[in-house]
Amino acid sequence: MAARIRPAAVKPEFEVAACDQKDNSALLKKQHNIRFLPRQGKPDKKTEHCKICLDDVDSDLMFYVERCGHRFCINCVKQHINVKLVDGKIPNCPHHGCIFHLSIDRCGDLLTFKERSVWMQRIKENSIPLAERVYCPYESCSHLMSMTELSRRGSYSGFGRCFKCHGDLCVHCGVPWHFNLSCNDYRRLFPNKYREDAKLKSLASLNGWRQCPKCYHMVGRSYGCSRIICRCGNAFCYKCGYLWNIRLSRS
Repeated sequence: MAARIRPAAVKPEFEVAACDQKDNSALLKKQHNIRFLPRQGKPDKKTEHCKICLDDVDSDLMFYVERCGHRFCINCVKQHINVKLVDGKIPNCPHHGCIFHLSIDRCGDLLTFKERSVWMQRIKENSIPLAERVYCPYESCSHLMSMTELSRRGSYSGFGRCFKCHGDLCVHCGVPWHFNLSCNDYRRLFPNKYREDAKLKSLASLNGWRQCPKCYHMVGRSYGCSRIICRCGNAFCYKCGYLWNIRLSRS
């Protein structure tokens, strides 16, 4: 009697491992505890409103005036400083009505070499009264000095020596020292300087310009009221030429 042959059991190509119920539950629990955070991009830059140009400017580009706390964009402060220096003044805070001046050290990074030099000159000019200011007559120097200090150092009346270039000068005439000549003799012999002054006055008369009664700068008016504020800070009447407070007392 023939024996029965059992077919060999066929093994599957892949064996699927049974999932452990306990491990599966722990995995699901861990997945539920995952918190998905929103993607973080670059933070928005903070801006401030400049009251001069009316633009919204990056806060890093704003200039802070320490003494009063006013803030303006750097570009506007640069332009303000340049205008004030050209006008012969020490730059003040750009805020309307603010009495505080800007600090040259605080503004150092905003200035060119020329602007810094001019600012230092304005500080020196501001420390000497208008009637006391004497400039060295030599073109290569033009150093600013005090008439009182020059006269004190001079050996005789009218003679002075520049503190910077050491050139001799006449304090009264504002020219290089005229040896063996009085001021009147010099003016008679060399009237060119005074002729130039006469030409300027003639041109001023032709154009209707006025001379400031305080610092003697020529001022022209294109339009507006009669009250003029000169670059030296004094107010005068453009019609009569008197200082404004004297004009009011005369009216």
